[in-house]
Amino acid sequence: MADPVSPSTRRLLFESLGISVVDFRCRAGVERAGTEEPNPTHSIVFVRRGVFGRSHEEGTVVADPNHVLFFNAAQPYRYSHPVAGGDDCTILAVETTRAVELVARHSPRDPTPERPFRRSHGLSSRRAAELHWELLRLVDRPVLRLSLEDVLAELADEAVGSACRPTVQPVHLPARSAQAGRRHRELAEAAKLILNERMDAPPTLGDLAALLGCSPFHLSRTFHGTVGVSLRHYARRLRARLAAEQLAAGARDLTSLALDLGYFDHSHFTKSFRHEWGVPPSRFRARRRS
Repeated sequence: MADPVSPSTRRLLFESLGISVVDFRCRAGVERAGTEEPNPTHSIVFVRRGVFGRSHEEGTVVADPNHVLFFNAAQPYRYSHPVAGGDDCTILAVETTRAVELVARHSPRDPTPERPFRRSHGLSSRRAAELHWELLRLVDRPVLRLSLEDVLAELADEAVGSACRPTVQPVHLPARSAQAGRRHRELAEAAKLILNERMDAPPTLGDLAALLGCSPFHLSRTFHGTVGVSLRHYARRLRARLAAEQLAAGARDLTSLALDLGYFDHSHFTKSFRHEWGVPPSRFRARRRS
């Protein structure tokens, strides 16, 4: 998640069931992709804040709080930071036997000990996001170990499951060459980056298409078909998850938070946040701090 020269910290939060829960924080500026780095362990990674680029043999993905990412031990990756500020992530470092078990439950023909994760990333489901925040709340509190381990087990299973069986099926796109498919993926990743850069003032579909040099209809169709959800759904989910991170950190002024994330007003923020999380912002904050 970070270039070796970038200031970053790792803190072990909890260890059990063959999984180490690590808090990773990076404070990088804008950086181009660095040299390849072999990942030290099989890992499942949740982005809480920020955005970074990860490149490997399948191409580059713009990783933000909508994602869950998968890493195989010893597999080389390159990282970039297209937006200043770095990122905060929760890493589940998974032992080989446990990683194979997790993947085999959802995709029996996929896992091997050398490369259990065949899927490099996916959209994190709402259930995975909820379990992620529940885990972070419990690790700092005196709770029964059974409770903490059960949440960890559910989170790891849901993360892998949500990537193996997406909840939203991509719209149908005509058969295309590998080169056209690569262009579609690059277009979708570029759109995701702009959404992250302009969260305080989200562009219109027409403006976004103009920035990317294509028609609004092509962008809307291609993004949905490539990512698996519509542009509006992706942007709404991203804002709600960025808001959740700040609420969990104790943000008090909901109106300022709403405006910083591009909502029209407090009412718009509350309605949209409730749609994503099932509770209003104030209740989400109270749950995470109780």
